[in-house]
Amino acid sequence: MPVRRGHVAPQNTFLGTIIRKFEGQNKKFIIANARVQNCAIIYCNDGFCEMTGFSRPDVMQKPCTCDFLHGPETKRHDIAQIAQALLGSEERKVEVTYYHKNVTSRSSAFGGYGEPKNYVEFEIEEDFLC
Repeated sequence: MPVRRGHVAPQNTFLGTIIRKFEGQNKKFIIANARVQNCAIIYCNDGFCEMTGFSRPDVMQKPCTCDFLHGPETKRHDIAQIAQALLGSEERKVEVTYYHKNVTSRSSAFGGYGEPKNYVEFEIEEDFLC
């Protein structure tokens, strides 16, 4: 997969390096621009699209808080904690229920025994603000 595919940002070799590194590890991820309003998503890989059921155009330019993955069992308190951590550039662990595009039940976030199926990690690094 070419690095530029799904990339909506000025070309930056640093971002290209990050994308290649994580693509090679079979990770599902997004990259957002912390310098624009709502920390808009500027890149999402195929794995993230497959995991969420959303196409790349559906995901691009959405807020990195992934509001589009919220559902009936997503708690407002969890949403607020994620937003606060992103705004304050602080590390915080939050368990949140996110939903697949075509699934509206709890099974979208949990496996058969109540174990989490997927983990989402938000990471903000000052070095990424090029």
